[in-house]
Amino acid sequence: MAKNPGRVQGEQMRAAVAFSTEESVTAALSAEAVGEAIHADRSGEKLKLREKLSYGVGDIGANLIFAPVSAFLLFYLTDTVGVGAAIAGTLLLFGRVLDGTLDLIIGTLVDKTRTRWGKARPWILFSMPVLVISFVLLFNVPAGLTETGKEIYAFVFYFLCLGVGFVSSNLAYHTLLSVITSDSKTRVSLTVIRTFCAILTTLVVNSLTIPLLTAFGGGQGGWSMTTLIYGGIAAITLLIVFFGTKERVKSTVTAASGPKMPLGKMIRTLFRNPYFLLIFGFFLLQYMVQGTAGVGIYFASDVLNDPSLFGLLSIAGLAPLLLGMWFMPTIIGRFGKRKPILFGTAFVLVGTAVTLIDPTNVTLLIIGSLIRAIGGVPNASAMFALVADVIDYGEWKSGVRLDGMTYAAATAGQNFGAGLGTALVGWLLAFGNYDGLAASQPQSAINVEIFLYLVLPGITAILIAVIIYFLNVDKNLSQMQRDLAERRTSSAVAAE
Repeated sequence: MAKNPGRVQGEQMRAAVAFSTEESVTAALSAEAVGEAIHADRSGEKLKLREKLSYGVGDIGANLIFAPVSAFLLFYLTDTVGVGAAIAGTLLLFGRVLDGTLDLIIGTLVDKTRTRWGKARPWILFSMPVLVISFVLLFNVPAGLTETGKEIYAFVFYFLCLGVGFVSSNLAYHTLLSVITSDSKTRVSLTVIRTFCAILTTLVVNSLTIPLLTAFGGGQGGWSMTTLIYGGIAAITLLIVFFGTKERVKSTVTAASGPKMPLGKMIRTLFRNPYFLLIFGFFLLQYMVQGTAGVGIYFASDVLNDPSLFGLLSIAGLAPLLLGMWFMPTIIGRFGKRKPILFGTAFVLVGTAVTLIDPTNVTLLIIGSLIRAIGGVPNASAMFALVADVIDYGEWKSGVRLDGMTYAAATAGQNFGAGLGTALVGWLLAFGNYDGLAASQPQSAINVEIFLYLVLPGITAILIAVIIYFLNVDKNLSQMQRDLAERRTSSAVAAE
């Protein structure tokens, strides 16, 4: 078919000024490449707002599961079920280690999946019942079990919830970002929407869980009703993701060759990507801090003597993210992803210093939390889009696109990090002689809570900055996207 010269010229002009909201900024195709590729490669086409929102609400469902587990499961086990803090923390870490070992396996299966729905969306659909049901049962430990029985029960359903259900669902959801569009700016936009939903959901969970427990009578009955509500809404949002999105990005390798590639070759190809382990480390540290967020309810109860203040501190720590991330597509379009994350580290350190002036002063805690949250905006806005860039880089260098296995680095880091953070809370609370059934806690336990809640996030921010300094995929992004578009054009022509 002959090309329309006016259309090609128009596409070239749009590519030359591709700093608009919907088109790629940091990874814009050159005008010449768009003119050649536009007729064959539809992976970078604009997404309707409905599809963007359908994708974004998936993190409402994910965090209606992940946020209660991260923030309240340890508290539930120690103060409602009666499991010791050290034992509970160890069980949760062991469960997360098993979760992490499944990431690469499930990532491989996702990469080998070929259905009329794509390779990611079916996993979101079929993992949903396992995720939701096991989540509700996790917060319903039978009172009649022995202490050992309670521990085994908690471990089994923790593993089913996060190790089977959440890993399958969330890994597929992460993968969907890289196959729903190839446009880097749109990926940032999608990341902003999903992260906004994630943070808003976490804020709601942290703020409303204790009031909901009280409204439903507290104790086990309160946990049962609260988790039923969370699980039901999660199921609906994950169905919206499945029915409301479409996979567009195809590998530059022919579709028939993907499933036939030996696992060993896929793993060797994966580890030849220099950014793979850096992404794992980034997510490990990021989610380790989130894992330690479970100490917040202990901090509010023991240091501030008012557990209801946990919701207020959560608002201070999350509200700036809800507002600031909407400015991030423009900032990232101008400066890339790496520089804003490095710059945000300074804010995190300043906010940490403010909170440590007087850990019992609520005003200083709120101010410090606000500053610290501002510094975390670039991380939250760019992290998943950054993984998609690493996937593109791997395909650019090797010719093999490994969406699921690369995102396995992110979810493995997420699992290991959150598990390690939760375990640290349990271990250090036990080291500080915390007793969940006691009327008050010793100073040693309070010191541990201050360290975990206020000091550790600052230390982690420095370590993340070191990783991001070396994770400089931005420098190749324009050339990479241009070359991949040309390859997809050639692959489409060859297939015809």
